[in-house]
Amino acid sequence: MRPRLPWRRAPRGFSLLEALVALAIASIAFVALYRTVGQSAFNASALDERIQANLLARSIFASATFAEDMVRKPAGTDGDWQWTLQVVPEQTVLREVGGAQATVPVRVARVQLVVAHLGRPVLTWVGFKPYGAAP
Repeated sequence: MRPRLPWRRAPRGFSLLEALVALAIASIAFVALYRTVGQSAFNASALDERIQANLLARSIFASATFAEDMVRKPAGTDGDWQWTLQVVPEQTVLREVGGAQATVPVRVARVQLVVAHLGRPVLTWVGFKPYGAAP
């Protein structure tokens, strides 16, 4: 066994290479964290926009009982929001639950509602409304 020399001490601290590797790993972690936070903020904003569009669409559908009411105002705005309606007449047959016989055909309208925010479409709804007046 070799005797230890008294004037040589074991090296202490980190080398420059170790410090650079640690900084590189930390910077990669911070970049990933930054991107995650940014994406979360974008998702929260998009979700808020969709919720507002959904509320506006529900309001427009609820404001009209019959298809004729929707034909009268095919487009509109509410602040930064725009909406357009497309009403297409259709006929459908109503059946009783469990019943085998069809009743008289009923006139309905297929209504497509597109809600846009600042000119960019956010939500498209499709539903049906009955006609109030007889043909």
